[in-house]
Amino acid sequence: LNPLYDAKADAQINAWCAEFLKLQPGSEKAVFVQESRLGLLAAYVYPTIPYEKIVPVAKFIAWFFLADDILDSPEISSSDIRYVATAYKMVFKGRFDEATLPVKNPELLRQMKMLAEVLEELSLHIVDESGRFVDAMTKVLDMFEIESSWLRKQIIPNLDTYLWLREITSGVAPCFALIDGLLQLRLEERGVLDHPLIRKVEEIGTHHIALHNDLILLRKEWASGNYLNTVTILASNCKCGLNEAIGKVASMVEDLEKDFTRTKHEIISSGPAMKQGVMDYVNGIEVWMAGNAEWGWTSARYHGIGWIPPAEKSGTFQL
Repeated sequence: LNPLYDAKADAQINAWCAEFLKLQPGSEKAVFVQESRLGLLAAYVYPTIPYEKIVPVAKFIAWFFLADDILDSPEISSSDIRYVATAYKMVFKGRFDEATLPVKNPELLRQMKMLAEVLEELSLHIVDESGRFVDAMTKVLDMFEIESSWLRKQIIPNLDTYLWLREITSGVAPCFALIDGLLQLRLEERGVLDHPLIRKVEEIGTHHIALHNDLILLRKEWASGNYLNTVTILASNCKCGLNEAIGKVASMVEDLEKDFTRTKHEIISSGPAMKQGVMDYVNGIEVWMAGNAEWGWTSARYHGIGWIPPAEKSGTFQL
């Protein structure tokens, strides 16, 4: 956990989230957002960056979750979702004035301005000459539109198709790009990321984070009727019960952890580890895997207000 993410930083992120959603202090939604501790994820997964970086990164991660909720909302029409997603993509590309043209909703305009300010602050602290971070976020927003369409049309994809979508909507790619950008490793510009073993650890890390999130999310999504989850899709495709599907996904997560350990050893014992910044990046992916898992057990986002994390981070889901 980043020691610089203190109570002051946590309060700053909570206040930003409350302003973004226009929450009344003390309301149930405000308490829920506060106990979700969205900014804390940044402290878990970027444990070495200084205070001036951790706060805008935490705001970005908080925005990601809040925007995901907005785009998942059944109250928003499919045409509005396209406008929102397109507007956000323009904001990420630094075209805020253009982004505001098709948007008539004053609340959305206000939220877009808040995001633009966060991105401007973040740009002072990351190196992204290749545009990797922006390109990855553009792809995420594209996939949000597809996911929303599937939910509205009640399309049940096969497992491979769903995992292809989930690995993008999980938002892992832009967060891995931030490892490179925040540490100023310039791996993309130097062509280091093209090495097969580096691609493999990225793939393993992405799969692990997406699958673990779906395990933690299952109770919440099952209660809300959202069937787009690895567990439920696997149960449907394999015609098995949810308990069996949970076990299968948990085994997939464990296998990915073992595969990561083997691949990391290959990198250390071969050429890539000798290149500057490579092990910082590989270790950063590993920290993301571990930090995401730890945070998922602590956040009210997945478990509700008043949630007390169990001492043991395993057990049986009560659906």
